[in-house]
Amino acid sequence: MSMTRRTVMGTLATGVAAPGLTRAANAAEVNQPATSIAPFKAAVMRVPVLVPPSIDALNATRDRNAADMVAAIETVMKTSPKPRVVVFPVLQYTSSSRATSGIPISGVAIDLTEKPLDQTWYKPVIEACRRHNCYVATSTQEKSVRMPGKYFHTGFIMGPEGLVLRSPKTQAPSAPEMFYLRDMGDEYEKFYGPGSILPVVQTPIGRLACYVEAEAEVLEVSRLLAAKGAEIILHTSLEGDEVPWVGIKQAIGYQCHVYLLTAATSRIIYAKDPAGDWRGGSSTIVGPDGRVLASKGGREEGFAIADIDLAQIDVLKKKNGPTTTPAWGLYSGLYKK
Repeated sequence: MSMTRRTVMGTLATGVAAPGLTRAANAAEVNQPATSIAPFKAAVMRVPVLVPPSIDALNATRDRNAADMVAAIETVMKTSPKPRVVVFPVLQYTSSSRATSGIPISGVAIDLTEKPLDQTWYKPVIEACRRHNCYVATSTQEKSVRMPGKYFHTGFIMGPEGLVLRSPKTQAPSAPEMFYLRDMGDEYEKFYGPGSILPVVQTPIGRLACYVEAEAEVLEVSRLLAAKGAEIILHTSLEGDEVPWVGIKQAIGYQCHVYLLTAATSRIIYAKDPAGDWRGGSSTIVGPDGRVLASKGGREEGFAIADIDLAQIDVLKKKNGPTTTPAWGLYSGLYKK
């Protein structure tokens, strides 16, 4: 795999976890002040994914995609220093095109909270997280024992401790079988608790959030995560060239004072088309000043890597916040009119 790399440097900002959310272990590291978090590397993958050709081939395809995912992690971990967070595109186990093979959502969906992830299909990735002390994001088609009959497209973060955070789509379109949190917010919070919609989690590398694909097109989603204290948004995606993705990402970084780490699928590979169907967009890392720090797009595959320095967020909030931070007291009321 090839690599694109740029960096951004500085000192570190402080912050606390949003209430009611999972706190990632190790507790001793998590409870350190943010000023003790040194700058670290982050990587975004631009990689292909295999489409299961049939329900009978689903498990074998999952195994192959899992092995490819772990191989990609091992490749990026050969850089020095190793990245502490790695973002993959959407649905890296089953692809966004599984329906073309007639596989129903019930055949691919899993419950991320039913059992520890190291007892599920994601065991190989959890083991890689533990080997390299890193965090990994992707998405999955998710079912819920708490909400039978409901299916979500859920972005989630894994780490050495297992499942760190899960965040189903709120409104951006997905497969026809999917449900959106905009239509069932009260019901969802009843089962998953206050703060479970668009959560933010405190980790040893800062406050992380995650969302999927076109959720980035809704500025309120990024605004809300930033208001909850998110410092890094992991964006697991699939992109087309008809959307001005780079501009959108840069606006999010600048207006919300966050690092935005996007991973977009390079190719979707079908059994009868091993060359694959190339997709648009790019995997990018955007800083809290709106600059693109690293990118890999077009007909390139591999990863892009950059430095994450949380101090830049505090600096840029002080510099640009008077202009970019919304006057919530005014706008919240106007939204209701």
